[in-house]
Amino acid sequence: MIWNYVFGILAIAFGMYQMLNSIKYVKVIQHHGNKTTSNFSALTVWYSFLFGACFIIGGVVLLVVKSPLF
Repeated sequence: MIWNYVFGILAIAFGMYQMLNSIKYVKVIQHHGNKTTSNFSALTVWYSFLFGACFIIGGVVLLVVKSPLF
């Protein structure tokens, strides 16, 4: 039961880290982007932000669910 809380907190922390890094990368692209910047950078930022949001949701689910998953 304790592992649900541990993995939930770790998942939320990783999700927040991922989302903050994707926002930081958007600012880098806006400041330093030029013609040589890849067209797929926008997709990379979008999916990394979505990946982080999914980890946060999964972490919250692990914290809320009372059944022994681990």
